[in-house]
Amino acid sequence: MADHNHQLSEEEITLMLRRAGVTLPAEQLERCCAVVARLEAAARRLRKDLERTDEPASVFLIRR
Repeated sequence: MADHNHQLSEEEITLMLRRAGVTLPAEQLERCCAVVARLEAAARRLRKDLERTDEPASVFLIRR
């Protein structure tokens, strides 16, 4: 099972970028690391109790 509380280090992010064929200057890498941290925090706040087959379509009101 994955550790959902693990914060990626700059080295881990750099490695993932390198595997994707992306190299960034230091300033952009710093920004990228900050964005990754915020995205991971947002992902941790997502609901986890939904099944794959659940459809959230009922949250939208269709007016005719």
